[in-house]
Amino acid sequence: MNRIFYRYIARSFWAPFGFGLGVFCLLLLFGSLFDNLNFFMKSGAGAGVFLSYVVYQAPYFMVKMTPIATLLAVLFSLGGMMASGEWKAGLAGGWRPFDMIKPLLVCAALAGAGQFVLQETAAPEFFLRSEHLFEEKLRGREDWRRVVKKDVSFSAGDEVFVTAHLFDGRRRAMERVIVNIYKEGALFLEVNAALATWQSGPRRWIFHDGVMIKYDGDKKPVTKRFQDYDSAIAVPPENLVLEKLVPEGVSSLDVLRRLHRLKAVGAPSAAERTLLWIKLSAPLANPAMALIGAAMVLLMRRNNKFFSFGLALGFGFFFWAVIIMAQEAGNAEIVPPVVAGLAPAAAFALASLWGLRKARAI
Repeated sequence: MNRIFYRYIARSFWAPFGFGLGVFCLLLLFGSLFDNLNFFMKSGAGAGVFLSYVVYQAPYFMVKMTPIATLLAVLFSLGGMMASGEWKAGLAGGWRPFDMIKPLLVCAALAGAGQFVLQETAAPEFFLRSEHLFEEKLRGREDWRRVVKKDVSFSAGDEVFVTAHLFDGRRRAMERVIVNIYKEGALFLEVNAALATWQSGPRRWIFHDGVMIKYDGDKKPVTKRFQDYDSAIAVPPENLVLEKLVPEGVSSLDVLRRLHRLKAVGAPSAAERTLLWIKLSAPLANPAMALIGAAMVLLMRRNNKFFSFGLALGFGFFFWAVIIMAQEAGNAEIVPPVVAGLAPAAAFALASLWGLRKARAI
């Protein structure tokens, strides 16, 4: 009997969830398109580019709108139960209020799991494709990810230091390169080349048209010209100079890899650590929204679908704004990254538990 009752309540969740997710994604998508409509019109892009942009943006919007759709689903589900008298019938049958909320929390957790899977798989790659279409094809900004840098210096391993006048991450090449290799603290080898290219096969940097100078203690340095020099430097281009961080275009694993590279060069990483916690805690927004929705319905004791839709939309975007503010606070190191990631969902969940307690549901 318990299982049948729980399944009945759970089934009332998914229809409004799917409806809300579709509508909210369309609203966000149309907002993005209208915001960028000027670029589409000026570029003369065809329908194919436009449709590709829409398809590539969709997974990202689904990730962002899932908690708001969860809130709407709970408002519709519990509101419908109250309007039809099923809520009172359940109470009369001996069910406690929170027992009838539990199936909705399970559904919210499943929605959160789906959100996390999409966030870690398709959404980042598709979002980068949409940005590639918009930035490079429409706006003509080939280096929008800032992978072309001038006058850079970095470490390419123990006692190996590289200076390049131009680092082009798109071509995986460096121009006017100087490599200094030290041995026991003393300069051992210097390579001065006009060009260096990354070879994916052997995974090595090949230097072209340059001079190699070997130092051997007090002896006179030995100079040798070369056309091509197959070096032992095996650090990939993406590990040497980091491209611009696109938060929506990376998974948690990508952020961890970036943190490892930042740690290796001693660079600041507050934004990356905060982003990692934001991504890991994202699925928790769904149970928090479910609790908020349950508290709202039980405290207001009213059911109006248009009112519920507007409430879900307004409160959901307010929750989204709180997440953004917490992330900015973490980026500025005002709060620790773990607090920036977990605090929004925890704060809303605590507020909803207080509301449920006031409504005598727990």
